Amino acid sequence: MDVKSAFNNVDKTFLGKRMEELGLEADLIQWTMSFMSDRRVELVLDGETGDENPVDTGVLQGSPAAPILFVTYLSRIFNEVERTATDISGLSFVDDIGCWVEGKNAEEVAGKFPLAAGVAIEWAGKDGVAFDHGKMEAAIF
Repeated sequence: MDVKSAFNNVDKTFLGKRMEELGLEADLIQWTMSFMSDRRVELVLDGETGDENPVDTGVLQGSPAAPILFVTYLSRIFNEVERTATDISGLSFVDDIGCWVEGKNAEEVAGKFPLAAGVAIEWAGKDGVAFDHGKMEAAIF
């Protein structure tokens, strides 16, 4: 499952909440909130610079902190999936989420995915994450 506009859509409120849930130190959480605050952006198209506008979501791509913050933001999805579908393990590859399931045959394995996908989609709706349904696929070995 591919996360749409992954880094751009990180909500700092949800991220701060997740960092608290993980028991991270208050100083680190405060630094992260500061890192994600008071940012501005201006677009340049064909040499023309647009107006500067505030940006209040997303992690700065290109920053060494961005992948760590994104993975932290997304990490709760695995708790939710694995708590609900106990025989499914979650995997993350930056902005792609995968599920690992074992079974005796393809039908058994395929039958377990709708529950995991449903839990992931429900979590995503609550935490401001969207999946690109056109990029979803399954591989059965």
